[in-house]
Amino acid sequence: MKELYLKFLNVVREEEVIEKFHDTLIDTNRGYNFFVDWNKVKKHVERYKVEINILNSLIGSKKFDDDLRKILLNYPQVLPVIPILLAIRELNFKVIRDFADKNSDIVDYDFRVRTLTLEEVESIVEFFNKTGLKDFFVGMATKSLQDYVMGVEVGMDTHARKNRSGDAMELLLKPIVEDLALKNGFKTVLFQKKFGYLKTNYGIEVDSSIRNRKADFILISDTSKVVNIEVNFYSGTGSKPQEIVDSYIERQHELKNNGFEFIWITDGDAWRGQKNQIRKGFEKIDYLLNLHFVRIGLLEEILCRI
Repeated sequence: MKELYLKFLNVVREEEVIEKFHDTLIDTNRGYNFFVDWNKVKKHVERYKVEINILNSLIGSKKFDDDLRKILLNYPQVLPVIPILLAIRELNFKVIRDFADKNSDIVDYDFRVRTLTLEEVESIVEFFNKTGLKDFFVGMATKSLQDYVMGVEVGMDTHARKNRSGDAMELLLKPIVEDLALKNGFKTVLFQKKFGYLKTNYGIEVDSSIRNRKADFILISDTSKVVNIEVNFYSGTGSKPQEIVDSYIERQHELKNNGFEFIWITDGDAWRGQKNQIRKGFEKIDYLLNLHFVRIGLLEEILCRI
């Protein structure tokens, strides 16, 4: 066990470090920015602000089909907004016209901006009728379509939580890593870049074994010292601690062959009851931290000493 841990944590035995790591594990890495990415929602709504206002004129229309035809012919820029009204990101997709009819054809809808033929206009009018969008505009929509789109965007963003959960550790630690890196002589902090980027942009040689591997964080000092920080959170489901530890031991080995330092920050329920694997990690990996260790200043101490 490294003297750094014993001194910083004010303990005398290696086993006490492992106990502290194990006992300070947390069962969630969700911050308040986990729930809705409001900046992304606002950006998406602002992007189509004008087009949304054009479609706004359809609310409560007495001659909906005719009014829609006029908009599609004169303002084809509204096309990409139409799928969003149904919480769909794709601009091109297929729909079965009548699922109950075995001979029913499949309709290919294309909502990319372009000048529409009369046949394409009629197809989109049918789309509004059959998906219920016409009923929404005529009888359910309020005065502001923008408010509705905002709500749809929030819904689609919350659907993205699954991906955001995987990225939560990166999002949580990114400002901390950037701040500590700059304080400790690392002029550059790269986020989610491949190691090959170092050769292309900084002239730092990288072996082929890691050239195409992506890193969570790469820190570069004024003297071209490189530190890779990998972060992850394992909730337990599907996690195999032994395989995880072995993979990061191998990662450190590959990085050291390139003259790079390695720091691994990990946390989560998957490590509870896995003291043998935690011990193995501490024995084989130079710098192993959980979120508690980061918060009490150990990451800063490590960056200061590297």
